[in-house]
Amino acid sequence: MTLPTQTNKEFLDELWSDLVVALLSVNNHSLEKTYVYIQELKSAGLCSPGNLSRLEMDDIVKRLEGAGFNRGAFMTRLYAKRLWSLGAAVSKIGVERFTRVIAGNQRTEISNLLLPINGIGPRVLQNFFLLRQID
Repeated sequence: MTLPTQTNKEFLDELWSDLVVALLSVNNHSLEKTYVYIQELKSAGLCSPGNLSRLEMDDIVKRLEGAGFNRGAFMTRLYAKRLWSLGAAVSKIGVERFTRVIAGNQRTEISNLLLPINGIGPRVLQNFFLLRQID
């Protein structure tokens, strides 16, 4: 899974960041608007599958707010629930297996993995495929 121009860690960081940005870029919030927060989201540990699989929803809300991604009480909590659901899926499936699927380029396999997760629908998939340049 190593790319010639990136270390494995950089590749994995970018992969998970792309998934989180794709998940947060819905409800009239573009990829560009969300991507502005990427460094803060990473610093808050919200782009780490290990963290997402362990955090409680209230912790995710606080981390989103701390990262500056505060879209009001209702929307921030909705996004936190989606990230929490992603973390629960990662915990159930396992970080390695989950990562292996999303790191691939098989749209059907990625879709089958992600669509059952609360808050992930066609728009999130479209965003993720665009960010990962998957045709």
